[in-house]
Amino acid sequence: MDAHREPATASVSPSAETDHPRPMATAGARPVPVERSQPGQARPEGQAGASKVKGTTDDPVLEGFWAALRRLPRYVRLAAHLAGDARVPKQAKTALVVGGAYTFSPVDLVPGIIPVAGQLDDLFVLLFAVRQALRSCPPGVAEEHLNRVKLTAKDLDDDVAAVRGTARWLAGKALRTGGRLAAEAGRLLWAAVRRR
Repeated sequence: MDAHREPATASVSPSAETDHPRPMATAGARPVPVERSQPGQARPEGQAGASKVKGTTDDPVLEGFWAALRRLPRYVRLAAHLAGDARVPKQAKTALVVGGAYTFSPVDLVPGIIPVAGQLDDLFVLLFAVRQALRSCPPGVAEEHLNRVKLTAKDLDDDVAAVRGTARWLAGKALRTGGRLAAEAGRLLWAAVRRR
């Protein structure tokens, strides 16, 4: 097939930026590049098929939650390092084991299948256990372990605050939704009573 021949609907040409083929759509007689976002990159608003990247939002409360969730692997490593250190008190290690077991247990108060709420309880329990363990350690030991996983005490405090804020936000959403549903049910019931 001739490389200069114009297709009826679409063709693929190499992109200058990547080795991946770039889709082309025809507009009249000449091909027009079709913009395509890279994996993990949100498409501009208004573009067909636009979607947000998971973990990004315009809501600052949820942004804090997603930031804390992205740091979850570091908190797990921190808990493992603390649990294995002989300088950490036994009650702190017990809290870490219980927190870790709850976080990775398939049995939860809130099932993990429920978006945000399902991750919120796991994150809260783990952060609480890690914070309690760090508070019971000598300051130098706590700082050493935080540095080892590239976290700070401020990161932990910010993430605990973000989890609390998300819980309040989620409870408010649930109450508002429940109120709207109750109001609608009341209107439907009243309309049914009036018809009789």
